[in-house]
Amino acid sequence: MAGYTVKLMTVSGEVAYPDYRAEKATFNANGNIKDILFTPYNGSDIAFITAIELSDGSAPAITIPADFALSVGCVVKFPTGTLKPTDTQARALIMTGAPYVALVRLRQALMQLVGDNPLYAMQKLPEPKDPFTALHLLSSGREPQPFAKTWDGDYRVYHYNCYASVLVIRSADDAQEFLENFMLEVDSTDGDFWQFNNNCSIDRSGDFENSSPLIDNLVYQQMAQVTLSLQFVYQHYKRERWLESATVEKGNKVTIVIKGA
Repeated sequence: MAGYTVKLMTVSGEVAYPDYRAEKATFNANGNIKDILFTPYNGSDIAFITAIELSDGSAPAITIPADFALSVGCVVKFPTGTLKPTDTQARALIMTGAPYVALVRLRQALMQLVGDNPLYAMQKLPEPKDPFTALHLLSSGREPQPFAKTWDGDYRVYHYNCYASVLVIRSADDAQEFLENFMLEVDSTDGDFWQFNNNCSIDRSGDFENSSPLIDNLVYQQMAQVTLSLQFVYQHYKRERWLESATVEKGNKVTIVIKGA
């Protein structure tokens, strides 16, 4: 068994986005013994990943070629046994779509408008020791047809109008005031700029609620929550294939060169 730090690499070096961190994983002869999961991509521009780097801090790093793009909301995952140091091509599972984009966009808004550091509430909330904010997706959807199609390098970009409903939970002494202040910031000039720059509008779709719920036999005091409606644009990147050239030779032989994935 061997332990490696796993990094996502671009042509200019290790990828950089606000929530990115390299992941640590243990490998055996069959590859990674547990899932490798990177934090959702929340960069401002698309990132083209060209390699996966494995390093143990002593021997030279192992570089495995890769070829995929990351846009807002993309989650890179290597399920158990799908990444090996001897691979000639790294094939990641890219999880993306409206649900991921909705959570990432709302987290960005909380970070940039009120300086918070919210969590993604999946199945279990934290222990109620310190103040925290958690985001829970209630529902999401997208229009069936893209409203625009563009190109970004070799990638065809499909633009979809989407919507989502997200529950924002705040546990703190000032829980109600915190959520009210966040909505005031969303409605202010800076919030308007944020929404315009990120192709995302945020509206309050439910009343503020004060509650002290019992979860896993733990009472969460001074907790407030509000349901927000988001409307946003999701960009789906698809590597297109096309015939670059065809050469006809004597003897009925045709050589075709295909580009793209």
